[in-house]
Amino acid sequence: MIRNCLYVLSVLGLLSGCTQKTPDGMPKLYPVAVTVTQDGSPLAGANVVLSGTDKWTPIGTTDAQGAASFYTQGNYPGVPEGTFKVSVIKILEEGDKEPPKPFDAESERVYKEYMKSGKKFRQFNTTPEKYRSAETTPLSVEIKKGAKDITVNVEGTVKDEIRQRGGVGARR
Repeated sequence: MIRNCLYVLSVLGLLSGCTQKTPDGMPKLYPVAVTVTQDGSPLAGANVVLSGTDKWTPIGTTDAQGAASFYTQGNYPGVPEGTFKVSVIKILEEGDKEPPKPFDAESERVYKEYMKSGKKFRQFNTTPEKYRSAETTPLSVEIKKGAKDITVNVEGTVKDEIRQRGGVGARR
Protein backbone atom coordinates (compact mmCIF):
# COMPACT_ATOMS: atom_id res chain seq x y z
CA MET A 1 0.00 0.00 0.00
CA ILE A 2 2.75 2.47 0.96
CA ARG A 3 4.68 1.50 -2.17
CA ASN A 4 1.60 2.28 -4.33
CA CYS A 5 1.16 5.65 -2.61
CA LEU A 6 4.81 6.52 -3.17
CA TYR A 7 4.48 5.52 -6.82
CA VAL A 8 1.40 7.73 -7.29
CA LEU A 9 3.11 10.65 -5.56
CA SER A 10 6.23 10.29 -7.70
CA VAL A 11 4.13 10.19 -10.91
CA LEU A 12 2.20 13.27 -9.81
CA GLY A 13 5.49 14.99 -9.04
CA LEU A 14 6.80 14.18 -12.51
CA LEU A 15 3.60 15.40 -14.14
CA SER A 16 3.64 18.67 -12.25
CA GLY A 17 7.27 19.10 -13.30
CA CYS A 18 6.36 18.71 -16.97
CA THR A 19 5.16 22.30 -17.17
CA GLN A 20 8.26 24.25 -18.01
CA LYS A 21 8.86 27.39 -15.96
CA THR A 22 8.94 30.42 -18.20
CA PRO A 23 11.87 32.86 -18.09
CA ASP A 24 11.65 35.97 -15.93
CA GLY A 25 9.83 38.75 -17.75
CA MET A 26 8.06 36.47 -20.24
CA PRO A 27 4.46 37.64 -20.64
CA LYS A 28 1.44 35.35 -20.33
CA LEU A 29 1.15 33.08 -23.37
CA TYR A 30 -2.13 32.20 -25.07
CA PRO A 31 -2.84 29.11 -27.18
CA VAL A 32 -3.61 30.20 -30.71
CA ALA A 33 -3.57 28.59 -34.14
CA VAL A 34 -2.80 30.56 -37.27
CA THR A 35 -3.96 28.88 -40.45
CA VAL A 36 -1.88 29.74 -43.50
CA THR A 37 -3.35 29.42 -46.96
CA GLN A 38 -1.63 29.99 -50.28
CA ASP A 39 -3.99 31.31 -52.90
CA GLY A 40 -6.86 30.06 -50.71
CA SER A 41 -5.62 26.47 -50.20
CA PRO A 42 -4.03 25.19 -46.95
CA LEU A 43 -0.23 25.52 -46.98
CA ALA A 44 1.25 22.44 -45.28
CA GLY A 45 4.84 22.21 -44.04
CA ALA A 46 5.53 25.94 -43.90
CA ASN A 47 7.59 27.60 -41.18
CA VAL A 48 5.75 30.55 -39.64
CA VAL A 49 7.38 33.23 -37.48
CA LEU A 50 5.46 35.91 -35.58
CA SER A 51 7.67 38.99 -35.13
CA GLY A 52 6.57 41.59 -32.62
CA THR A 53 8.18 44.57 -31.02
CA ASP A 54 9.80 42.74 -28.13
CA LYS A 55 12.21 39.87 -27.67
CA TRP A 56 9.63 37.02 -27.50
CA THR A 57 9.36 35.25 -30.87
CA PRO A 58 6.66 32.62 -31.48
CA ILE A 59 7.50 30.02 -34.15
CA GLY A 60 5.36 27.24 -35.66
CA THR A 61 5.10 24.81 -38.55
CA THR A 62 1.87 24.27 -40.45
CA ASP A 63 0.18 20.86 -40.51
CA ALA A 64 -1.69 19.26 -43.44
CA GLN A 65 -4.60 21.68 -42.93
CA GLY A 66 -2.27 24.71 -42.89
CA ALA A 67 -2.67 25.30 -39.13
CA ALA A 68 0.37 26.24 -37.05
CA SER A 69 0.51 26.03 -33.27
CA PHE A 70 3.21 28.21 -31.77
CA TYR A 71 6.03 27.92 -29.29
CA THR A 72 7.53 31.17 -28.03
CA GLN A 73 11.32 31.06 -28.04
CA GLY A 74 10.93 27.51 -29.41
CA ASN A 75 10.12 26.03 -25.98
CA TYR A 76 7.04 27.61 -24.44
CA PRO A 77 3.59 26.81 -25.91
CA GLY A 78 1.53 29.83 -26.84
CA VAL A 79 1.85 33.41 -28.00
CA PRO A 80 1.96 36.63 -25.96
CA GLU A 81 -0.60 39.37 -26.58
CA GLY A 82 0.33 41.86 -29.24
CA THR A 83 0.44 42.62 -32.93
CA PHE A 84 2.83 40.52 -34.97
CA LYS A 85 4.16 40.54 -38.51
CA VAL A 86 3.75 37.06 -40.04
CA SER A 87 6.56 35.65 -42.15
CA VAL A 88 6.05 32.37 -43.98
CA ILE A 89 8.68 30.17 -45.61
CA LYS A 90 7.89 26.93 -47.42
CA ILE A 91 10.78 24.89 -48.81
CA LEU A 92 10.17 22.30 -51.52
CA GLU A 93 12.79 19.62 -52.07
CA GLU A 94 13.29 17.75 -55.33
CA GLY A 95 15.60 14.89 -56.18
CA ASP A 96 17.67 12.61 -54.01
CA LYS A 97 20.15 14.02 -51.55
CA GLU A 98 23.76 13.32 -52.38
CA PRO A 99 25.06 10.30 -50.47
CA PRO A 100 27.94 10.86 -48.04
CA LYS A 101 31.47 10.81 -49.37
CA PRO A 102 32.68 7.22 -49.80
CA PHE A 103 34.39 5.50 -46.90
CA ASP A 104 34.43 1.89 -48.16
CA ALA A 105 33.94 -0.04 -51.42
CA GLU A 106 30.13 -0.21 -51.18
CA SER A 107 29.69 3.46 -50.34
CA GLU A 108 32.08 4.35 -53.15
CA ARG A 109 29.96 2.31 -55.58
CA VAL A 110 26.77 4.07 -54.39
CA TYR A 111 28.42 7.48 -54.59
CA LYS A 112 29.77 6.93 -58.12
CA GLU A 113 26.38 5.62 -59.26
CA TYR A 114 24.68 8.73 -57.88
CA MET A 115 27.21 11.05 -59.54
CA LYS A 116 26.79 9.28 -62.92
CA SER A 117 23.00 9.43 -62.71
CA GLY A 118 22.95 13.19 -63.09
CA LYS A 119 20.36 13.42 -60.32
CA LYS A 120 20.51 16.69 -58.55
CA PHE A 121 19.08 17.54 -55.16
CA ARG A 122 17.49 20.97 -55.25
CA GLN A 123 15.54 23.12 -52.83
CA PHE A 124 13.07 25.87 -53.68
CA ASN A 125 11.24 28.59 -51.79
CA THR A 126 7.58 28.37 -52.79
CA THR A 127 6.34 31.47 -51.01
CA PRO A 128 6.95 34.81 -52.69
CA GLU A 129 9.97 36.67 -51.32
CA LYS A 130 7.95 39.44 -49.67
CA TYR A 131 6.39 36.92 -47.23
CA ARG A 132 9.73 35.47 -46.08
CA SER A 133 10.81 38.36 -43.87
CA ALA A 134 9.22 40.40 -41.07
CA GLU A 135 10.53 43.55 -42.76
CA THR A 136 8.67 42.94 -46.03
CA THR A 137 5.62 40.80 -45.24
CA PRO A 138 2.23 42.48 -45.62
CA LEU A 139 0.72 39.93 -43.21
CA SER A 140 0.03 40.75 -39.57
CA VAL A 141 -2.09 39.30 -36.77
CA GLU A 142 -3.30 40.61 -33.45
CA ILE A 143 -3.15 38.16 -30.57
CA LYS A 144 -5.23 38.81 -27.48
CA LYS A 145 -6.87 36.75 -24.78
CA GLY A 146 -9.59 34.62 -26.36
CA ALA A 147 -8.15 34.70 -29.90
CA LYS A 148 -8.08 31.12 -31.15
CA ASP A 149 -8.16 30.67 -34.90
CA ILE A 150 -6.73 33.23 -37.28
CA THR A 151 -6.26 32.76 -41.03
CA VAL A 152 -3.72 34.53 -43.25
CA ASN A 153 -3.30 34.10 -46.99
CA VAL A 154 -0.06 34.10 -48.99
CA GLU A 155 -0.82 35.30 -52.51
CA GLY A 156 1.05 33.76 -55.40
CA THR A 157 3.28 30.75 -55.79
CA VAL A 158 6.91 30.85 -56.84
CA LYS A 159 9.67 28.33 -57.27
CA ASP A 160 12.84 30.22 -56.37
CA GLU A 161 15.79 27.83 -56.26
CA ILE A 162 17.94 28.02 -53.16
CA ARG A 163 21.63 27.82 -53.92
CA GLN A 164 23.30 24.96 -52.12
CA ARG A 165 26.62 26.72 -52.11
CA GLY A 166 26.84 30.44 -51.48
CA GLY A 167 24.39 30.88 -48.63
CA VAL A 168 20.98 29.88 -47.45
CA GLY A 169 18.22 31.68 -49.24
CA ALA A 170 20.37 32.75 -52.16
CA ARG A 171 18.52 32.64 -55.45
CA ARG A 172 19.76 31.38 -58.78
